[in-house]
Amino acid sequence: MKKKHINKISVILSIFFLLSVFASSGVSAKQKTSSTYYQQGNRHLDRKRFDRAIDKYKKAIAINPGVARYYYMLAKAYRAKGETDEAVIFHKKAVEIDPDYYWPYFQLGDICLERGEHEKAIAYYRILAERCPKDSKVHYSLGKICDIEGDIDGAVKEYHKAIRSQPGYFDALYDIAVNYAKKGNLEKAVTFYRRAKKVKPYDEDTLVNLGKIYIKLKKHRSALNVLIVALRGNLFNSETRFYLGKAYYGIGNLDQAINQTKQALRIEQGNADIHFTLGLYYDKKGWPDMAAVEYREALHLNPDYFYTVTE
Repeated sequence: MKKKHINKISVILSIFFLLSVFASSGVSAKQKTSSTYYQQGNRHLDRKRFDRAIDKYKKAIAINPGVARYYYMLAKAYRAKGETDEAVIFHKKAVEIDPDYYWPYFQLGDICLERGEHEKAIAYYRILAERCPKDSKVHYSLGKICDIEGDIDGAVKEYHKAIRSQPGYFDALYDIAVNYAKKGNLEKAVTFYRRAKKVKPYDEDTLVNLGKIYIKLKKHRSALNVLIVALRGNLFNSETRFYLGKAYYGIGNLDQAINQTKQALRIEQGNADIHFTLGLYYDKKGWPDMAAVEYREALHLNPDYFYTVTE
C-alpha cells in the first residue's frame, strides 16, 4: 500500500514538474519572439524605415503588451515619421505601464515645446528633473523654455545646471554665452563661447559670435584670429566678412577693412548696415564721393537708417 501511495505522489509531482517546464518555456518563447520583433523594429528605425519599424513594434506589443519600452520606441517611430499625435498616445501608454520609466516624459516635453505648449512642456520636464535631477538634457530643455519666454536669468540658471552635469554640453555652453551677451556681460559671454569652441573648434556661429564680442571689447586681434578660422570654413558668410572688416579697421588696416566689407556686399547686396559701414571706411580713406554713394544706398534700402543708428 505504501509503495502504491509513493508511486502516486511521484506521478503527480512529475506532472506538476512537466507542466511548470511547459509553462516557463511558453513564457520564454513569448518573450523571445516579442524581443525579436522589438530588435527588428530598432534596426528599421535606425535606417529610417519608419513604417516597417512601427509594424515590428506593434507585433512585439501584441505578443507582450506589458513592456513600457516597446511603446516608447513605437512612439519614437511615429514622431520620426511626423505623426506626433500618435507619438503622444504611445508615450503616455509607456508611462502608464511603468511610471518610473522616465524617457517618455522627455519626449512628451519636447513635443509640447515644439507645439508651443510651454506649460505642458515644463510640467513634463519638471517630472524628469525630480526623478533624475542630474540629467543635463532636462535642464537644457527648461533653459530653452525660459529663453522662449524671455526669462534670461532663468535660462542662465538652467544652462548652468546642464553644464554642471555635463561640462562639455556644447548647446548649453553656446546658449548660455548668448544669454550673457544679451545681459551685457560680455566677459562672461566670451568665457562660455571659448568653452563651446573647445568642444567644437570650427563651429561657424560660435566663431562669428565670439569675434563680434571681441570687437565690442576692442580686442581686435583676438577677433581676427577667430573670424579668419570661420572664413576658412565658409567663404560666403556675409556676416563673417563684415565683422572681419571691422576687426581689420580696429587694428588700423583700412584697405583690408574695405576689401572684406566689399566682399560682404557681394554676398548680401541689400544690407543697409554694410553699405553704411563701407561709406564710413571710404570717408576715412578720403573718398567722399564713393562714401556718398554708399550712404545713399543705405538710405534707399532703409529710409530710417540714419535715425536708427543714431538713436
